[in-house]
Amino acid sequence: MDAAVEGIFSGLRVLEFGLFVAGPYAGELLAHGGADVIKIEPITGDATRFNSTIVPGEGRHYIIKARGKRGVPINLRHPEGRALVRTLALRSDVIISNMRPGALARLGLDYESLSAENERIIVGEISAMGEAGPFGMHLGADFQAAAASGLTMSTANFEGDEPQLLDAYLCDFHAGTILAFGIAGALYRRQFTGKGQHVRTSLYQAGLALQTATANLFDAVDGWKREFADWMQAEQPHPRDAARHRREQTALIVGGLYETRDGHWVTLGASRLAFTRLLDALEIDDPSAHDPEWEMPDDPRDHFAALRARIRAVVRQQDGEALRDRMQAAGIPCALMSSLEETLLSEHARVNEYVHEFDHPAVGPVLMPQAPLKFSRDHYRAAERTPAFGEHLREVMAELGLDDTAIDKLIENGAVAEKLP
Repeated sequence: MDAAVEGIFSGLRVLEFGLFVAGPYAGELLAHGGADVIKIEPITGDATRFNSTIVPGEGRHYIIKARGKRGVPINLRHPEGRALVRTLALRSDVIISNMRPGALARLGLDYESLSAENERIIVGEISAMGEAGPFGMHLGADFQAAAASGLTMSTANFEGDEPQLLDAYLCDFHAGTILAFGIAGALYRRQFTGKGQHVRTSLYQAGLALQTATANLFDAVDGWKREFADWMQAEQPHPRDAARHRREQTALIVGGLYETRDGHWVTLGASRLAFTRLLDALEIDDPSAHDPEWEMPDDPRDHFAALRARIRAVVRQQDGEALRDRMQAAGIPCALMSSLEETLLSEHARVNEYVHEFDHPAVGPVLMPQAPLKFSRDHYRAAERTPAFGEHLREVMAELGLDDTAIDKLIENGAVAEKLP
C-alpha cells in the first residue's frame, strides 16, 4: 500500500477466530482496507491450509481468505495460550468469531467479559443457525444453512430428481459480508457513544436475506404461501415436485433463460415496465401487453406458459451476442450466461478491475476477485500476502512485551507454535 494513501480501515486492530469461510471473509473485507487483522490459528495449523493444498501448508481456501492478515498460532486449550489471546483481545478494537455459540464465553472472550475491561470492544459473531429456537446451537456450515433456510429449494437446482448443493457458498459469504457491515456500523456508533457492542448474525439468517425478494408474505395476496407450507408438512413431497409447484405460483414471469441459435443462453428481463418493450423487440403481439381491454384470467398459467413458448421459439432463431446487443439498445435487460472461469478471465472483469493478479511468495501467480468496493478518497484494494504458519508469532508476541526467551518457552510448553508439526 502507498504510505501516502490511508486505508479505509487503517488503525483498526482486529482479532480473528475465523473458521473456514464466513468469519475469515469478514476479516478479509476489513484487511483489504488496511485493518491489522491478527488471525489466531491452531498450533496444528488452520484447517484450510490442508484443504485443496497447493504446496505444503498452503491450501487454496486459506490463501483466498487470509489475505492481508497476520498469523499467530496459539493453543486455546492451554492456559497460557488463553491468557495471551485475552491480552490481545483487550488491546483490539474488534473480535471476529464464527466458532460455535458459547465458545467465546468459555474462553473468556465474550462481549460481556471483555467489555467489563474495555468498553470500546466490538465482538462480531456468526453462528450456523442462531442461538435460540429448535435449531439454536446446532452445528452447521453453508450447506446446512442453505438447506434449512429454503435457499436450496429456491434455486431449484436438480440433477435428475436429486437436489444439488451450490458450490458458491452463498450463505457463508453473505454472512461474512453482513457481519463486516455490522462491524462498520458499530464502529460508527462508537464514535458518538464511546462504547462498543455485540454484533451477531447467522448463516441461516444470511440465507433468508438472500431470498428477500420472495421471502415475504402479504396476507391479502399470499394465501398460497400458507397453503404451500401446510402441503409441504402434510404431504412431504419430493423436493423436485415441491420446487416445480412453487415455481408455478409465479406464472406471470416470462423473464428467464432462453437458448439461442448459436448455443448461448440469454437472460431476458421482463419487469412490468419492460414487458411490452420486450415483446415489441421480439416482434411478438400478445393481448397481455398490447390490448388495454384484456382481463387476466383467474388462472393465467396456461396463457403465460404459451407466451414463454413463443418467446423461446423467437430467441432460438437469434444469435446470442447480436440479440444481447439489440435488447440492450432497446432498453431491455439481457446478458449471456457465462462460466465463472470465463468471467474471471474476461476483458470486462479486467477493465473494471473486478479481478486482481499478483505473485504469491509460496505458490506463484494468482488471480482473485478484487476487493468488492471502490472509494474515491481512501484506499481499499485486494490485500495480497497471506501469512506463512507462525510468520508473525514473534512480532505479535513482542508487541505484548515478550522477548525471544519468553517466546521460546511458550513454544516449548505448547502454548504457541512457530512451525507446522
